[in-house]
Parts: sequence; C-alpha cells; structure tokens
Amino acid sequence: MKCEREDTDLKVGDVILEVDGESISTSKMLEDIVKSSDGKNLILKVSRNDIEKNIEITPQIDALSNEYKLNIWVKDSSAGVGTITFYEKNEMMFAGLGHGVTETEENYIVPIETGAITFTDIYNIKKGYANQPGEVRGTVTNKIVGSIITNTDKGIYGKIVDMDFLKDKEEIEVVGKNKIAIGKASIYTSVNYGHKEMYDIEIEKVMLKSSGNKNMIIKVTDSKLISLTGGIVQGMSGSPIIQNGKLIGAVTHVLLNDPTTGYGVFIENMIDDMENIDI
Repeated sequence: MKCEREDTDLKVGDVILEVDGESISTSKMLEDIVKSSDGKNLILKVSRNDIEKNIEITPQIDALSNEYKLNIWVKDSSAGVGTITFYEKNEMMFAGLGHGVTETEENYIVPIETGAITFTDIYNIKKGYANQPGEVRGTVTNKIVGSIITNTDKGIYGKIVDMDFLKDKEEIEVVGKNKIAIGKASIYTSVNYGHKEMYDIEIEKVMLKSSGNKNMIIKVTDSKLISLTGGIVQGMSGSPIIQNGKLIGAVTHVLLNDPTTGYGVFIENMIDDMENIDI
C-alpha cells in the first residue's frame, strides 16, 4: 500500500489481509467489496511489521465514476523474474536478488510475509541500451522451489521446499570482501532462455566500507552476453559473481547510461542478513 488517508490509521507498507472477515488476495477483490459497500464502514485486518491490527475505514463516493472508493493506492503481491544466488544446505535456506523488492516511487522495502519462488519459462529478452534498461521476460510455472520468509535490502530469503532442485548443485567456497580483487571475474546467469551459463566480467571497483547492496562496480566484457542482452538487464539480479572459482557476490543494479556496467553486493552482506532471520 503506497498512500495513506489522513482520517484512518492506515500506513504505507500495511498489508491488507481481510475486509469484514473476508480474506483478500488481490486488489480486485478489495475493489469489488468497496464498490458494493454502499458507503458503510469497513473493518480492514492489516499486518504491519508482523503485527496484525483492525482498522476501520469509510468508503467515499468518487465524483467522476460515482462509485465508492477508499482513496488509497493498493498494490498486489510482487512478482517478477529474478535469480537465486545461493542456498545453505544445513538450514535449507536460500538467498536471491541481492537487493530488496521495493516500491520504486517511494523506494521502501515491500513487506513480504508469504510467497513462493518458482521456475520461470523465459520467452523473450528485451535488450538494454543507454537510458533504456532491458529485461528478461518470462512466465512463472507451477513448480515451486522455495517459500519466501522475508525481504530485505540485500535480497529475498526463504526455505527450499523442492529437494529435486538441489540434485545437480555443487558446493562453492565463499570469499569475504577483503579478498576481492580488481580484475577478471565471472557471473552465472540463465538469461539465455533458461540455460545457465558463465560470462566474463571485470570488477572495476570494490567499496569495502559500503554496507548496502552497491558494494562493487562491475562491467560485462563477454561479447556473447552483450550481444544477447546488451549487458545487465532486469532479471539478472541475484546472479552469482565468481572470482577464482569462489563466490564473492551477486549482481544487483545496472547503470542507466551504460547497460554493460552496474553494481554487485558482497556475498558476506547477504549471508549476514540470512543469519539474522528467525526460522
């Protein structure tokens, strides 16, 4: 939810769970209930910072449509294409994206209390150009890999639920930020219509004092990847960054004026967030 009404206790980031005792899963369901309310007060059950509370709100008639509305901006649960970065086999936890799922206009971390990660069938690549970001386009499947527990500024985290997903995975050593070197590295990504491949990049800068998700500046140098995507595109977030056969980070952002250049997060920052999750 992005907007507040001054005459209610609703806040930006509240998650609507029920209206008058009826479970709500889409904004369309909420819209239909409000339209048929005849202006009567509604009781919304919302979740705020993991605490549930009931809030009373009065629908208001819209002068243009002559329909009842709440005059708040409600958004359905987030969905999109991204990449799992790693999993930890002892707790069966995964981490992905390398950055949080945010509401771009307000730039706040969207509270995600439930959700799932699935396999994606990629059907198109929109190539990136200067000032025209590209993206991987795909459709989610019904094959659920994991359940989401939380969303932070370093990524989304949860539990692996599909054991078959882990069969062909190999262990890899993790390297802390102090051992990352300027120079050649690689990323694993599945932008080539779902086929996981390794592509060459350069680590151009390492910002050791950075605590967010923009800790390294990276540049794509692989001609095959540039030909395919133009560089870093939406959907590559979370792609593991490998140097000397060791995991050092994940792709997070692209520079608007140069799609071959972007940012990476230190893998140890993602691990720190994972260790602070209550499971």
